[in-house]
This record gives sequence, C-alpha cells and structure tokens, in this order.
Amino acid sequence: MSVIEIEVVYDFVCAWCYIGKRKLDRAIALYQKTYPGGRSDVFSIKWSPYFLNYNPHPHSVPKSDLVDERLKDMTPEQRTALFNRMNQIGRAVGIYFKAGGMIGSTRDAHRLVHLSRTKPADVQNCLVENILRAYHEMEMDISSKDVLLELALSAGLDKAEVTEWLESDLAGDIVDEASQRNRQPGNTGVPRYIIQGVHCVDGAEDPSEFIEVFAKVKEGENQA
Repeated sequence: MSVIEIEVVYDFVCAWCYIGKRKLDRAIALYQKTYPGGRSDVFSIKWSPYFLNYNPHPHSVPKSDLVDERLKDMTPEQRTALFNRMNQIGRAVGIYFKAGGMIGSTRDAHRLVHLSRTKPADVQNCLVENILRAYHEMEMDISSKDVLLELALSAGLDKAEVTEWLESDLAGDIVDEASQRNRQPGNTGVPRYIIQGVHCVDGAEDPSEFIEVFAKVKEGENQA
C-alpha cells in the first residue's frame, strides 16, 4: 500500500479549481480501479488556500459586477466565447455554471475547510465539493456564515462545533499565512497540485495527467 499525498492550492471563486477538483476525483477513481495495486493505495489531500481577492469591497457584492470589472477589456464577442468554452468544459465534468449570486471574502470558507482536516477524508471532500457547488452552480453567497453552516452540516460536521468555529477567528492566521506563502514569487496561479511534495501539476489537467504522476510515485516507491 502506498500513501499518495496531494496538496491542492485553490480558491473557491476559481471556476478552474472546481473543474480541476472534478478531474482529480476522476483521476483517483480511475487509478484505483485500473492501476495494478492501486485499489489498496490511499490518497491524502491537503487543501491549501489562495486568496484571489476578486472582491475589493469589505462586503458581498453581485458576482456579475465582479465579472464585468475583471473582463472589462474584452469585447462582447470575446466574453461570449469565453463563457461558452467554460460552460462546455464544465458540462463535460458535470458542472453547470451559473452567473448569479453574491460573493464577499472566501476566508471563512477556507477556515472551515481547515477545521474539516480533523474529520474523515470523505467529510472534508464533501465540504469542499459543497462549497464549490454552492458558489458556482447554486448562486449562494459562500461568504455568509449561515450558508457555510448549512453546507458544513450537509457534509456531516457538528453544528455546535461549526458555529463556534465560524463565530471565532480560529485558524485565521493559519489560512492567511498559507495564502501568502502560496502567492510568493515563482508560484503559479490556481489550481496547483503538488503531489508527494515533488511533482507539480498546474491547471485543470485531464485525469490522465494525474494518473501518470500517481504511477511515477508508485513506481518510485517500488524501486526504493
């Protein structure tokens, strides 16, 4: 049995991060199903925050306003082509992007994921999936503590623990420092995957790219 460690550098407002998570999930499932001995291997995933800071305001604003600001230099035709491409790629992995809703800071969402590190891996995975889906498909404001509590409960976390966590600033310094570290010169944007502390995969690559790296890790351990 091998333990394959993956650090995922991401932010919830990043559409490519959502697409990348779906592709990573597929890669892990395919690897465990098809690679010799892969069924017994364990994947340990660490979600590492990266604040894109799309919203310069201290409060939630319509997501469409931020999109207009970020894409203001693009022509209507270029914007339509971009959205069509994103929607096509999203649908291929079961994601149906919607443009509505509000967004503020993702800091509390990242703090909540840090709390989930103490829980079973499936709980953490479900929480990350819930938050991504809420923002990109359900037009929910994931900077709202009430929304985050709802998403955490549906992932299996304890209500009292989550409420206390969100009302405090627990792990705030940890996610802030991690985000600053992930933005240091030389680091690329998001999503970014560091596998076994050595191999780096940038962007929402196809499952085959991940599987190739998983195989290298496995073969390297077999030769050690």
